Amino acid sequence: MTPSIGAMEHDIWFIIVHLQGGGVAFILNGQGFQQNGSYLIEGVTKTQMTMEPITVSAADAEFVADANGNGVYWHELAGDPQLTYAQILLLYLPNKQMLESQLVASANLS
Repeated sequence: MTPSIGAMEHDIWFIIVHLQGGGVAFILNGQGFQQNGSYLIEGVTKTQMTMEPITVSAADAEFVADANGNGVYWHELAGDPQLTYAQILLLYLPNKQMLESQLVASANLS
């Protein structure tokens, strides 16, 4: 993933792995996150260019960094996000509030 200008987060990697049962594992790992900060992973849809959580619910697309600023997220998706999304966005949620979300990093899937 490419960090946004001014973002403290760095070394952010995400991996998409196709599983034998037909599902897809989405894995994100990074450093330099806000200590104990809340983050949300969203996708920008290819068809309507709208943002939505990559999972069925927003709660499943959230994770909290640890006290050292390290973050790990993984989730098994039913389908391949590369077919649905043009871009993946990583958002920081200050005080766990979506209204104040800040773009941390992004990755193009096309």
